[in-house]
Amino acid sequence: MDSIKPAMEKLSPEERGLAAEYIMRHTVGAKLGGLFGGKEGPGIPEGMTLGKAIQEQQKFKADAVMEQAKQKELKAKLQAEREAAMKPMKEAITVSLVSKEISVDTGYSGRMHNESFAVTFGYKNNTEKDISGVKGYVSVKDLFGDEISGFLISNDKTIPAGQSTTWSGNRSLMFTLGDNKDRKLAELSDDKYTVVWEPRMIVFKDGTKLTAPER
Repeated sequence: MDSIKPAMEKLSPEERGLAAEYIMRHTVGAKLGGLFGGKEGPGIPEGMTLGKAIQEQQKFKADAVMEQAKQKELKAKLQAEREAAMKPMKEAITVSLVSKEISVDTGYSGRMHNESFAVTFGYKNNTEKDISGVKGYVSVKDLFGDEISGFLISNDKTIPAGQSTTWSGNRSLMFTLGDNKDRKLAELSDDKYTVVWEPRMIVFKDGTKLTAPER
């Protein structure tokens, strides 16, 4: 850096920035690639000039912007395709939270052995075919869209066309895993949360299936 300082001082601020970025990328950046299990990048080539370094860094940044745009476009395309595939699945079943409560198991001794959070979800078949089973994830979110609790559900009760059924489950509050806030949910009024149904598979009685695409 000392040897090229006079030449760097003659550059514009933008050119100095580009030159410095090029140098860092081919020195410190190249070394770091090797330190973290990757392949160490090439250093600064023999005979490289500041002018050429600036041009290469400009191209590097332009290529990076283009690549990010391509990735963003691909992500949006895949997301749109997924949403389109999920639409008929979400329309086939309506899921609602019917009841929620905390139950206490005292046992014969009268002392508390466990506390459980019990829920009952209702499933309505909106299709014209009987459904043999439903598998998916129910996310209960607060008014701000943050998840309070989530439930992975496999419901193998037959749901006749146009009819409804329920699924009930419970889990211990003494050995809670993850970020579920079941106690908070148990105390919330119905207008303080929303139920988001994320179906993974719907099996109809005639053997046909609707399956969610992989993320």
